[in-house]
Amino acid sequence: MPLLPILDVLSVSLAADRFGTGQLTRFDYYRLADWLTGQPLPPSQGRNDRPVLRLLRKWSGKDAHPTDSSELSNAIDGATSGPTRLGLRLLLWIGRRAGLHWLEARVPGLSRESRWFIRRQNYMIPRHSVNFLGFAERLTLDRRGSESLDQIKKLLVHAFLEDLRIAYRRRRWRIVPKRSGWRRTSYLTVLLDNVTQENGGWELLQLINEVRNETGELDPLFVVAASDEAPPTAAGVESEAVDPAEADYELSEWQRTLPSRRQQLVKDARYFRVRLPSPDHPDSTRRLRRDDRNAWDVAATFRTRPAPMLARRGLVEMPLLVALVVAMVPVSQNVQAYWAANCSYFRPRFTDGVAVKLVDVAPNDPQCIGYSDNDAQIFGTSERLRDAQKAIFKQNEWAERLHKEDAHRPYLGVVYFVGLTHRGAAPDTDDASAEELEGLYLRQSQQNVESKSSPLLRVIVANGGGGMKKAPEVVREMLRPLFARDRTILGVLGLDRTVAETEEAITQLGLAGIPAVGTTLTGNGLADRSPLYFQLVPANTRQAELLTKYAQYVRAKKVTVYHPKLGSGDSYVKTLVEAVHGRLAEAKIKSVDMPWTNSPMELDSLCQGTVDHSDEIVYYAGREDDFGDFLTGAASCYNDKLLPRIVADDSVSRFIAQEKNRKQTKLAGLAVSYVGMGSLVTLAGPECLRGKPAPLVGGGTPLNAFCAGYSDLHKSLAKTLKGDEAPALLWPAELSGLAYDGAGLFVEAIDQMRRRLKHEGAVRPDRGAVAQQFREMTFRGATGAIAFTTSRIGNNRNLAILRIDNVYDLKAEPHCAYLIGALFETKQPRGANGCPSERRGGSNQTPQDGSSTG
Repeated sequence: MPLLPILDVLSVSLAADRFGTGQLTRFDYYRLADWLTGQPLPPSQGRNDRPVLRLLRKWSGKDAHPTDSSELSNAIDGATSGPTRLGLRLLLWIGRRAGLHWLEARVPGLSRESRWFIRRQNYMIPRHSVNFLGFAERLTLDRRGSESLDQIKKLLVHAFLEDLRIAYRRRRWRIVPKRSGWRRTSYLTVLLDNVTQENGGWELLQLINEVRNETGELDPLFVVAASDEAPPTAAGVESEAVDPAEADYELSEWQRTLPSRRQQLVKDARYFRVRLPSPDHPDSTRRLRRDDRNAWDVAATFRTRPAPMLARRGLVEMPLLVALVVAMVPVSQNVQAYWAANCSYFRPRFTDGVAVKLVDVAPNDPQCIGYSDNDAQIFGTSERLRDAQKAIFKQNEWAERLHKEDAHRPYLGVVYFVGLTHRGAAPDTDDASAEELEGLYLRQSQQNVESKSSPLLRVIVANGGGGMKKAPEVVREMLRPLFARDRTILGVLGLDRTVAETEEAITQLGLAGIPAVGTTLTGNGLADRSPLYFQLVPANTRQAELLTKYAQYVRAKKVTVYHPKLGSGDSYVKTLVEAVHGRLAEAKIKSVDMPWTNSPMELDSLCQGTVDHSDEIVYYAGREDDFGDFLTGAASCYNDKLLPRIVADDSVSRFIAQEKNRKQTKLAGLAVSYVGMGSLVTLAGPECLRGKPAPLVGGGTPLNAFCAGYSDLHKSLAKTLKGDEAPALLWPAELSGLAYDGAGLFVEAIDQMRRRLKHEGAVRPDRGAVAQQFREMTFRGATGAIAFTTSRIGNNRNLAILRIDNVYDLKAEPHCAYLIGALFETKQPRGANGCPSERRGGSNQTPQDGSSTG
């Protein structure tokens, strides 16, 4: 049973749900004190055991073991040795002597209660206890017999009133308004009926009066007590009861004398007694009616003051909610726009390694630009493209984990920077970009293995938007800060399309001292944009030379150059057309210029009438975006033997890689040749997909390693990707080989620098030193040797014209029609057309039907 049953009933009743939101749910001080008075101490479990601590832990529900001095002592003995242990023990002893007993007395979840019982109230003389544990122990059933029962009861009343004070408090931490307290504008009224000495009613009233007198603290409790008998002498009530007719005057007198009476600790200083006639008295009704005009005006006296406007529920919340909604409208619109463009809005703000934003690449064409090294942001919509990025990001996580395990192991990063997004859901060149990413993944999977010396490779994927329209903005606002912040990132790889925006991006990277390696760029003059720019493939001048030699090889009488109208800012097309016409003129081969304004569909068919054009070449010098329309409009003939040879520039390799571009029935049976920049990988053939390149190609260990990895990757993609998303080509992608070698170039540079410097630890060179290393080494890659000793442009590399006999047939394997530049080995056999051959010299016959001797 509680020591004060009525008080306990009050604490339960006031927390009842019938009071709605005005209920008082927190009686922390009273309930803890009352609970302790009824709890026996658990038996001790050892010399250092504090049973009351386990008891309090049971009350608080906190199972975490508190920190005490015995545990600290054990930790000091077990974790340290020698002078350190001695010094820590000395500090612990000083702390004990200084009275820092909170080390021993801290109870999780009861810090507020322990402070109040020990420091902010005086009943039961808290200073007789060293800490809260000792004070709590004195309240328990086993120990409270030696304490003053009157003091314990006053403590319970004081704790109950303190809980009410907290509920009515109008400030938190003396500064912050507490709106629930401001809403409580009237005293908490409690009616005690049938108060007697036996039921503890008079005792409770006396305790409330004495606690108020002794503490001097105000509380919001207003008690109305009714009794059929006068209070006993033990209740300490000395004043006489007044009649209702005199109550108004007597109340004024009571208020006037209250300060002096409570100062004198009068036992009934806070009582105001009113005598009511007994209901059984025959004149009671008449007397009440006669006197009620002089009695209290109940409506006026007990009227509750309304809560302040700002404290009322909903008055502040509603404007704040409206303001929040208004403020969130543009945010929600941004979020919706970001999500519609597959651009992450929230996660990059809480994730390192990601910086993106939504921009309009063209009117009504929002795209997500920026960079990412984890799956918080994945660019593009194609499943294959996104899958390749996910694989790279998993390799990034694995590389970081291996680096943490061995910090001395070389750890480098490269930024793969191309245009990964485009307008709408058109396929564009998603597969081509995916092929490059897959090549990077292959290089990562070979580097990020359990090893003590092999450099670890991390790839950051960056998107410059469709056509690289936002490339300068990405470099200026995102990549340059990234390189300044992270010295392990050595350079940029990729760089899609030779357009004005890409050229400006190369210039900005060079000014920031960042090496850039172009994997597919062929525009002339790019090396002039930055002293740190390197190009894996030959420039357009070299491609013009390839076309000219091929025209001489097949004895073409005329070359017609089809291209979009020049002057649109596309440096690639402009320099390519100029180089082709110039080189053909030098070789005295007739050339005709055939531009279009809006679309190749404007042009006439290649086989109008019955004129035989089979001894001519049509050279497509445009972008892959228009190549499908060019073929559709140019190849509508009954006799395809009258068609000229169709040769396309290197950008068309992206068209060839995209299954959706080629699956047009109008293209069935059409033979197409195109310039291959990584032709030796393509010529590795279907055998490469089975794990080993075709013997005719050669390639040694670099191509063998590529094919082994590519075979495993191709099998994995065939299982995970379905339908149009699965790789359709039955030969290795040249773009994969170029990206694979581009990343390998950075890895080889770090390896050679470490070997040359005989450095055992991690090598984190300056980026300028990496660029210088590029100039001084020869890297043997899957696409051939890469050396920049004489030029930063790979004009000495092989360049081929590859022919597909039926562009519609995805199983039709490209074969070599003509090749210039170095093969894997100087003495490697090659035919008269320069292609790899089984015997030296090959065939010297000139093909008349468009077929190849290679």
